[in-house]
Amino acid sequence: MLKTGEMVLYGAAGACRVKEICTKKFGDGQEREYYVLTPLHDGRTTLYVPVDNQALHAKMRKLLSAGELEELLLSVPREEEIWISDEKVRQETYRNTIKKADRRELIGMTKTLYNRRKQMMAAGRKLHVADERLYREAEKLLCDEFVVVLGLEASQVMPFILGRLEERKEM
Repeated sequence: MLKTGEMVLYGAAGACRVKEICTKKFGDGQEREYYVLTPLHDGRTTLYVPVDNQALHAKMRKLLSAGELEELLLSVPREEEIWISDEKVRQETYRNTIKKADRRELIGMTKTLYNRRKQMMAAGRKLHVADERLYREAEKLLCDEFVVVLGLEASQVMPFILGRLEERKEM
């Protein structure tokens, strides 16, 4: 069971603080116990997650420690990113990656899209709008955790991650 004040990652909402654990009645009229979450970057939003709903509870993940984040970066495959040329397959694959919120897959995806964006900009073009949106969603999910755990600014997270991945290439 989570504790009040604890930070968690919750689905697409990203990093959230457990504001309280309370009992409330909602639509069905039955009293249930809820985790009351406040997203880190949106203090006006309140999320109520039923404590007994395993599907929603599974979307909550504890933040990794600084050491675990470093280990995560070391575990990302060294090979170059793989660009999926079929747009529909790429969009579906990336949506599933965001939905699963697997940190390792998110890092690989953002690395691929970041480098693809750089290539496109060098050619005077832009990344496809859908790819840009998916990149931003994945970046937000990653950024929240790195900001909270490592005390970085959001704008420093992707350069930090990519820098760590580049250091590994040189080893």
